[in-house]
Amino acid sequence: MLRTCSRIIALTATVAATLSMTAQAADTTLTLACQGTTTVRMEDAKPEPISMGIIVNFTNRTVQGGFGYPSVLYDFPVKITSMNEATVVFHGSNQSSITGSIDRVTGDVEADTEGPTSIHYALKCRPTQRMF
Repeated sequence: MLRTCSRIIALTATVAATLSMTAQAADTTLTLACQGTTTVRMEDAKPEPISMGIIVNFTNRTVQGGFGYPSVLYDFPVKITSMNEATVVFHGSNQSSITGSIDRVTGDVEADTEGPTSIHYALKCRPTQRMF
């Protein structure tokens, strides 16, 4: 009986440790599925619908997503410049610049790219899991 109890305790400890490690790994990145609009900054530009993914990596303090115009994709990791429980603010440049913020409570994302084409993003995002 003592041997069976020891095995159950050991198995419970192993499951708890595994769940804890999985939760910690999940807390290091946040994958978002976003829908909203982009507006090219020029006279008489109309908002266009967009669907895109964003990955927030809290360990590396980066944000990466499909920001850009169809012919010019600014898909490079952008540094998180500040964050708290409610907001993540990011900015970076690589022949173009991206500045934006993510509201961690509402899922709203506002971002602007400056480069060959300047674009404003107004997105509503929700947490999701990567497909593969």
